[in-house]
Formats: sequence, structure tokens, C-alpha cells
Amino acid sequence: MMQVKSNTLLKMAVPACLFIAIAIGVKSCGSRSQPAATQTGDSVVADLTQEELKALGVEGDTPQDTLRTLVGRMRTIQNKQVELDRDNKALAEENARLAQGESGLDNRISAAVAKAQKEAEQKAEGVKEEQRQLSKALDELKERLLNGGAGGSSAGANGDLPVGLGLGAGDEPPAPASGEGMVWIEPQDAMQMSRAGKMTLADVSASGPGGALQFPSRFSSLEDNEITRQKAELARNAKNERGIEDAATPVYTLPENSTLVGSQAMTALLGRVPIDGKVTDPYPFKVLIGKDNLTANGIQLPDVEGAIVSGTATGDWTLSCVRGDVQSITFVFSDGTVRTVPSPAKSTDGSDNKNRSGGSIGWLSDEHGVPCLAGERKSNASTYLPTLFALSGATAAAEAMAEGEMTSSTEGTDVTRTLTGDAGTYALGKAVSGGMQETTNWVRQRYGQTFDAIYVPPGLRVAVHITRQLPIDYEEQGRRVKYDAAVGPQQHLD
Repeated sequence: MMQVKSNTLLKMAVPACLFIAIAIGVKSCGSRSQPAATQTGDSVVADLTQEELKALGVEGDTPQDTLRTLVGRMRTIQNKQVELDRDNKALAEENARLAQGESGLDNRISAAVAKAQKEAEQKAEGVKEEQRQLSKALDELKERLLNGGAGGSSAGANGDLPVGLGLGAGDEPPAPASGEGMVWIEPQDAMQMSRAGKMTLADVSASGPGGALQFPSRFSSLEDNEITRQKAELARNAKNERGIEDAATPVYTLPENSTLVGSQAMTALLGRVPIDGKVTDPYPFKVLIGKDNLTANGIQLPDVEGAIVSGTATGDWTLSCVRGDVQSITFVFSDGTVRTVPSPAKSTDGSDNKNRSGGSIGWLSDEHGVPCLAGERKSNASTYLPTLFALSGATAAAEAMAEGEMTSSTEGTDVTRTLTGDAGTYALGKAVSGGMQETTNWVRQRYGQTFDAIYVPPGLRVAVHITRQLPIDYEEQGRRVKYDAAVGPQQHLD
């Protein structure tokens, strides 16, 4: 009888197929349940449009992400709200403090204004009181003067005199000499002069009308005092000028831009050429002006016999000419009185010529109006430069001869010089170099400044151009060239 045998492959295939079928069924059931959940989730946010989701920043997020985002936003808003509440509270406190301070400031301002008004009122009352007192005192003084002039005053001769005028118990002022109450007292410093103009020993009050009175000093104007003189001196120093005005009688005036033609140079004009814009120790000059040529815009000056002009000269190397700056003019009157403008220095130490650089009052030109007088060039460069060149060359040659006997060696940054040649030659070169160097120094000291100048011979006809108004005043007590009156022996007074 045949035995039926089962296939092993079949036994394994059938269970595998069943397992696969069951797995497919389970998978199908799971897929159907997930869309249902998704549909449920979509229904939760179905009320929001795409624009609203985009504005909230949850576009494309799941409901869980949206919920977390909204919770985070809510917390941020709450924190900001807390900060805003804190800031509002601080601002409210600051406003209250400022309002309180403003109220206090208004009170202080009101108090200060009230105090100032009170002080002003007090000062006004004080001024009014002083005015009333002064008015009362003035009325009393007028009344006393009227009573005294009419002879009805009972206060006595010394009733109106203050304490400390030197009147003792028994002293009385002189009685009035006239009905008006005026007394003439002779000056104590007056000196009686005779008809010949000499001082006498006669009493001033007892002298007759034959002689005149003379005082040690003249009375000056009210404007002539120490303060005005110091003020004028400070102004002149600030402007680097010397004073022209002085206490004298005005006679003539040379206005600004006047021209004095026909003058003649008394001295030669030697103008140094400026070096770096400066002239060291410029040379002075003098110009003579005659009586006929001394005019002011065509008006003759008859009482002035002549004038002497002084100034300094500077040279122009390029144009080969000399410029003259006028610094002072001395006028000589017909009676011998002299007048210098600007006023000379009051010292007599002989240094006035060095101090005449206090401002120019005019300049010179030739007869044709050229403001630079043509002259001849003078210079020591032709002798100074070759001498200096020869000495410098000899010094350099001797130094080179001495250096030729030396050898220099370099090791790293150190340089060593060694005498490798003839010692005698080296010593000779150094000696010659030192001697030439000393000679060069001596020449530099003696001829240190090259002398470049322009020379104009004396006797040149020039014109003087005035740039400042010059008052030609006559001093009655001024100095004169010659005094006709003989000076008698001095008389001693007890």
C-alpha cells in the first residue's frame, strides 16, 4: 500500500502566506484610523484662514506646534506687560517729583523777586531821604549866605569855618576890605621883579606898580596833570610813537601830506641792505631846509628861519637806491627859539639818536618825486667770501690729510679707527686743520656780517614828504640858541 508523504515546502509556505495576509489586514486597519485623527485635528483649526495662520507664524505647523507657539507668545506678552507697568510707575513717580520741584522753584523765584523789590524800595527811600537832607542843607546855606551878605548874621566871623583850618582861639581872619566881603591875599611864592627884570627884596604887598610879579612855576591847564600825561605816554608806547603835542603856543601847522621841496642833504645817505627783512644799526642822515623853502601848501612861514630834518636810511640792492625815513624836525624861529617835533627825549645821556625809531613822520624823494634815491652799491662780499673760501678749503684739505693716515674697521655695530700711516703726517694735518679753523673763526667774528649798502653822496637836492600832522608851536619859556639878556649874580634871600 502506498504511503502518502507531505511536502515540507508546502508546510512552510502555507503558514507564511497566512502571516502575510494577517499583517496586511492589520496595516490596512491602521491606515484608516490615522486619516480620521488627522481630519479631527484639521477640524480644530478650520476656523482660521491662511492669512491669519501666516500672521500668527503657524502656517504649516501641527496643532501641537501651534499650541506651543501661542503659549510662548502669551508668556512674552505677559512679561512685556509687567515691564510696562513698572516703567509707568517709575514715570509717574518722576512726574510727581518734578511737579514738586517746579512748585518749590516758583516759590524761590517769587521770594527772590520780592526781596529784590523790597531792596529797591529801600534804596529809593534812602535816596529820597538824602535828597531831602541835601535840599534842606542847601536851603539853610542859602539863608545863611543871604543873612551874612546883608550883615544880619550873628554866627560870627568863624561861624562857617570848619575845624582844622589853623585858626587858634585868638586868631581872626582879616576883615573884609569892601562891602562885598572880598579880601585880596598876596601869593606867598610871588617874587617882586624890578623894572630891569631882576629880583628885588621888596615886599610884594608894599611894592608899587613899577615892577612885575614872577612865580616859580606857571599855572597849567586843568587837562595838564599827571594822569593825562601818563595816559598819553601809554598811548604813545602802544603805538610805538613819540608825542608831538606839548604845552606851547600854536603858531603854524604842517598838515599831513605836506611836501617841503628844495631841501638839500647835509650828510651822505648810506643805506644798509636789510638781511631777513631787518636792518641792524641803520645810518642816520640830516637834511637842511631853508627859510624860502619852508612852506605849508604854499603858505609862507615868515617867523621860521629854517629847519633841520634827521632820520635813518635803508638800502635796496636790486634797485641800487636808498630810502630815507624822516623821524624828527627841528625848527628855528627868528628870535633864536628852537622847537623839535616830535618832542625829544628829556634825558641828556646822549642816547637820543638810538631812540629815534619811535615812528616815522615822513620820507625823502628826489626832485623828480622818486621815493628811492639812486646811489652806488658798496659791499665787502668780494673780499670776505674769497677769504672764507680759502680758509675753509685749507681746513678741509688738512683734515683730509690727517684722516688719510687712519684706518677704520667695522665689527658688527662697532667702528674702530686705528693709526696705520705716518704719525708725523697725521700730526701735521691735525695741526694745520686746527690753526685754519681758529683763523676761520676769527674772520667770521670780524666779518661775520657781510656789508651790503647803497651810498648817496652829500649835497643831493631832495624833497621832504610829511606823513603826519606837525604842530609848529612857540614855547615862550623854551630853549633858545642865543640869550640876549645877561644873567646877573644870584641874590640870596634870608
